[in-house]
Amino acid sequence: MSDSHPEIEEQAAEWLLHLHEGELNEPQRQAFERWKQQSPHHAAAAARMEVVIARMQALRGKKNLAKAALNAAFAQPRNRRSKNAVRALVLACSLAIPTTALLVSPYPQQWMADVRNGPGQWKTLQLADGSTLAFNGVSAANLHFDGKQRRIDLLQGEILVEVAHDSTRPFVVQTPQGTLRARGTRFVVKRDGDVTVLSMLESRVAVHSADGEQTLEVDAGSQALMRSNDVRLSGTVDPASINEAWRRHQLVVENRPLPEVLDEIARHRAGRVQFDRHALQGIRVSAVIPLDDSDHALQLLAQTLPIRAQAFTPWLIVVTPEMPPNE
Repeated sequence: MSDSHPEIEEQAAEWLLHLHEGELNEPQRQAFERWKQQSPHHAAAAARMEVVIARMQALRGKKNLAKAALNAAFAQPRNRRSKNAVRALVLACSLAIPTTALLVSPYPQQWMADVRNGPGQWKTLQLADGSTLAFNGVSAANLHFDGKQRRIDLLQGEILVEVAHDSTRPFVVQTPQGTLRARGTRFVVKRDGDVTVLSMLESRVAVHSADGEQTLEVDAGSQALMRSNDVRLSGTVDPASINEAWRRHQLVVENRPLPEVLDEIARHRAGRVQFDRHALQGIRVSAVIPLDDSDHALQLLAQTLPIRAQAFTPWLIVVTPEMPPNE
């Protein structure tokens, strides 16, 4: 029996087109998640796309050419574009041609970012002003540094920033939810869906919501959540533990829902971790998890929690609740 599922590939291409045209709203995002969870074949299609995305690293040196290709591809009429995208996706998934994959990318902005970090990677950059920028897992950012500004646009993932003091140019990290302004400090910023999470390690940062209505000063040892129309403190953090976790490439969690932990592991893994959020929401996790070895991390969770982690391909792992034995 053939493993080919053309109708699933066509549906996947349509989802990619929706994603390219803008961020999904919450009902659309939930519909997309339900689509991926319909079967292992749907999940595998999504996983193959992520493999192709990882291979796009080879195009980093051809940024302008790649942008031109994107613009040309997505300027086509809708009906022609859909047909071409389906064909391109089938080719990309079966033949893994990176340049074809570019034309159906759901994340062109991230692919063309000034700085990208891949699954399982940890990268540290020394910036022109003496500040330090560290990335972990799948992350991307654009850098805007000149005589008048120091700005980081965080497109995806998580960064640790150590800001060099400059009295004339505040250091700004910007996301769709708002901006964080600092002059000399150390903090972690993470994109988490429609929320930006700030963990303060040293000094303080001024946080401004995107609508300009909310402003909050966040001090060392505090964590804040930023939405486009709201900024609020969400609890405390241990700066020493966060620093050590970054140094050792670990995730330290205490009483967090398992889906949140799996989300974080997935960001450090090439391929897809498939699971039902609702079915696993009641399982809580307190652990120190190695993020530079996602296979080992999932094995540890399966050994200590009532779950199963099954590898269908090297690019797809499905996590399910462990069923009680039949009596």
